[in-house]
Amino acid sequence: MSGPERTWVLVLAGGGADPPESNSRHLGNPLQSRSLLKMTLSRARTIVPRERICLLVNRGQKRDSSGSFTRRSYGNIIVQPRHRGSAAAILLAVLTILKRDPWARIIALPAQHHVDNERALTSSLLDAATPTAHTRHKLTLVGIRQEDADSASGFIVPGRWFEDGTRSVHRIVHSSGKESAGEVWAQGALWDSSIVAARAVVLVSVLRARMPDLVDQMEIALAQGDGFEARAGALTQLYARLPVIDFAHVLSQGAESECRVITSRRCGWSDLRTARRVTAVIRRLRSAEPRATAPGRVGHVTSPRVVRPLMKVNH
Repeated sequence: MSGPERTWVLVLAGGGADPPESNSRHLGNPLQSRSLLKMTLSRARTIVPRERICLLVNRGQKRDSSGSFTRRSYGNIIVQPRHRGSAAAILLAVLTILKRDPWARIIALPAQHHVDNERALTSSLLDAATPTAHTRHKLTLVGIRQEDADSASGFIVPGRWFEDGTRSVHRIVHSSGKESAGEVWAQGALWDSSIVAARAVVLVSVLRARMPDLVDQMEIALAQGDGFEARAGALTQLYARLPVIDFAHVLSQGAESECRVITSRRCGWSDLRTARRVTAVIRRLRSAEPRATAPGRVGHVTSPRVVRPLMKVNH
């Protein structure tokens, strides 16, 4: 017996949502961390209603994040004791959402991304959020076409095509691996955006198959009594002994067959966890600032290309 599936958006702000300040301060820094978070939350609100947006933060971030989110959040802030990588963050958030909605589908959005064309990315996110025969029981990853020479991100090497426009995942490659970026690009690789969409139970199942102890311990910590303090204390003890594990690393350890990948429409995507990309994006933004129109000349603004009408996932 199953219930109605509804889509939730999980915004991952814990563990480095802020762009490196040392690289951006001298350039004017139009990419303040709160702006990135607001942009990500705005992106989420084009996909689902506000009450189905959750924000995951580290305990020390809660005060900074709450001002821009709590007033509209319906209490959907999930606090982890400290940063222990995206695998633990996603697991904690998914288990929390499952308590409220056993049939939830989740799109996980890192809060460190900047895009030039929001409509193009949002359209691709809606594609990822819509289950098909090939994705209903899989994880859907969002890959990005190479748009510059930066090789700091991880990569997804796609496999064969399916009728719904998705592809199998042949390999997930870390940026710190032995292969050069040129070798990976030659295999038709996409940048790994770290955006993933899947049914919550599928996410937990994939993590349990590869990290059973972590899933068991997280479930036990969340089951500690009915009080917030008891659960917070149990989570603090658990996080104190956890290693830092990235979710993509977990997937690369034999979970590729559980994944499908879609290629995002071109959107000028940048992951601002690297200093080089922060500098590149700031320079691009500054160069795109409107210049003063010469006297006697009427300026004009070119409307952005509309990809397609966007509709929220309300189911």
